[in-house]
Amino acid sequence: MNYEKYYSVVYKQVYYLLGSNELSEDITQEVFIKYYNTKEDIEFVGAWLSKVATNLALNHIRGEKRRLKREENMLEDVNNIFSIEDEIFRNEQIKSVRNILSSLSNEQSTCLILKFSGYSYEEIHNATDIPKNNISQIIARGKKKFLELYKGEGGLNVL
Repeated sequence: MNYEKYYSVVYKQVYYLLGSNELSEDITQEVFIKYYNTKEDIEFVGAWLSKVATNLALNHIRGEKRRLKREENMLEDVNNIFSIEDEIFRNEQIKSVRNILSSLSNEQSTCLILKFSGYSYEEIHNATDIPKNNISQIIARGKKKFLELYKGEGGLNVL
């Protein structure tokens, strides 16, 4: 009898707090299970059901917040793991590129670095005093030699 009398009231209250039809039905059922399992005499049934419904809904909300926080923390941990691996890989690539650049002639490595840093042939000429006519040939030969050495180390085509 109390179930039929109070079900819609409890359901609406829980739905207002949670906004989910399925969750509201589940928690409303839980409220009535608690009511029927209670051994004590309840003087104001409506108030008791309302209080239990509110507590169960708020407990669910708090639990969801904790679950979401745990998932965010786990995701951050996973991202940190991948970023550490990426950083190690990146550092290995940097070492490899530096070793190869050091095996090129000074002109070739300087011209390659300046060209891939965005400098024009005119700016490279001004910075190195290499004749402008020779810069494109030095870059082409340096790039070819760099690629040969980098592929020889098992690297990818970076240029």
